[in-house]
Formats: sequence, structure tokens, C-alpha cells
Amino acid sequence: MAANVACRADDPGAAETVADRFADAYFVRADLAGAARDAALGMARTLEQEVLDTRALRAQGYGPSQANLNVRVERRGRSERGERIRFDYAVTFGPSERAGKKHADVELARLDGSWKVVRVGLVESPPTR
Repeated sequence: MAANVACRADDPGAAETVADRFADAYFVRADLAGAARDAALGMARTLEQEVLDTRALRAQGYGPSQANLNVRVERRGRSERGERIRFDYAVTFGPSERAGKKHADVELARLDGSWKVVRVGLVESPPTR
């Protein structure tokens, strides 16, 4: 895994594992289909639109591996409210000497007994809870 995230291999359905898997697929590998497997509601619709928007580009053979992405993610914080959990990820773009950093606020909801990513916000500084 290219991401600096800690997955709990013993529980693939744990909120942390789902969030980490999503962050790796979406930010690090630009794997929209992989990210969509862990998404629902508005986030699933957003990913569907992104797949449509990039279809022509990918049909020409330009995919995530050609993009030469240099993205790292690190899970930093967690907050809970009812059946929702939010994780803060530090997202670093580019080589370390010129890296840009943002924070992804990844929100999961428990839907039909499974954790799904329902919203992602990308901001300059960590979200306040």
C-alpha cells in the first residue's frame, strides 16, 4: 500500500479500515471504482460523475499509473456522532521538497450494518469538530 495508513486486517468492515481503503483508492491510486466500493449516498453519486468525466481520458489509455501521482495520506484524527464517524487525513501532494498539504475530512455512516463513506471534504487546514 502506497499510503501511510493503518488498516486493521482482522476486521475489513471496521470504520477505520473502510476509511483507510477509501483514502488509498481515491487519493493515492486515483482508483475511482475501488473508492466507489466503499461509498454510498452523495459520495457514490460524486464518484459516478467523476468516472463519467474521466471516461474519455481513460479510454485513450491515460489512467492513474500514467498520472505519476505522488500522493501520501496519513490518518490523523477521529470523531464520532451517533452512527457517523469522521476521520481527518493529512494528504500530501508532490515530492517532499515541493509538497503541498491538505486535509481530507472523510465521513462514514453506518448503513444497513456496514460503514460507507458518504462525504469527503478537502481543505487547507484540519477541520474543527
